[in-house]
Amino acid sequence: MGFWGGFHGKTGGVIGLIGDESKQGYGPLPGGRYQVPYADCYRCPFKLEYPSCGLSCVDFAREQIKNSSAGDIAAIIVEPIQGTAGNVIPPDDWMPAIKSVAKDEGALLIADEMITGFGRTGKMWGVEHSGVTPDIVTVGKGMGSGFPVSGVLMSDELGRAEPFSKPSASSSSYGGNPLAAVAVSETIKAIRDERLIENSRKVGAILLARLTALKEKYEFVGDVRGKGLLIGIDLVRNLKTKALMSRRVTEVIFREALKRGLLLMGYFPRVRINPPLVITEAQAEAGAGILDEVFAYVRDHVDWRVAE
Repeated sequence: MGFWGGFHGKTGGVIGLIGDESKQGYGPLPGGRYQVPYADCYRCPFKLEYPSCGLSCVDFAREQIKNSSAGDIAAIIVEPIQGTAGNVIPPDDWMPAIKSVAKDEGALLIADEMITGFGRTGKMWGVEHSGVTPDIVTVGKGMGSGFPVSGVLMSDELGRAEPFSKPSASSSSYGGNPLAAVAVSETIKAIRDERLIENSRKVGAILLARLTALKEKYEFVGDVRGKGLLIGIDLVRNLKTKALMSRRVTEVIFREALKRGLLLMGYFPRVRINPPLVITEAQAEAGAGILDEVFAYVRDHVDWRVAE
């Protein structure tokens, strides 16, 4: 927190945009850290509808900065598309609006591309879908094909700024690991040579269409959304209230899918589908077919309306 606050003489806090309910109930937060809701339009925290809401979540972020901080914000950290919270896709005009908040506050915009980077969303970077250029990008996970490696990308101007430019300020005992560098190099080479970004975009669109069709078939499929090979499904026990399906039922879904050869992050009602970038159309169709079969089993044999 203090590290980011050091750029350009900023001593204030950092705003984080979150939607993962697992982070609720923890606190108090360290001084100078503030959280505001993500643009989760299917489950709008303000109970509004997009686009008539006028991006109230952005207005709320501005008010949070005004009323809860000292007004000297160092950075705003945001996932261009939210991963852990359920692969949430914000509206197209949301990231530009957040960029404008950062600009107005004289703050850096940090894009967390740990999940969305390196072709996952059908573009090299998730932020490319919005046309926004962040000041800093944090990367990892997909850049090493499973090897534990991460990095920070920034402009030359920021790289020369203190405290990052001070001797040893941007290094660590395990920084510059040669094996990690090889893992990253080979991964990027495979992404490029095997045209995996194009594959993510093409197969992701096919898979999204196949899964979207399940909304018309099963009453408990509330929402289907996605970019590339990052797809989310909300399973509900009531379409009108959007009350999430019980964990008891989603665990049945997970087990039934596993029995049929499909490993699915379906143990939570906000299902995340993040297949490997090398997935083929045939494999995507097979996976969607298994999920269809599992949903039919749940519809016919499980009391899916049960509460926790």
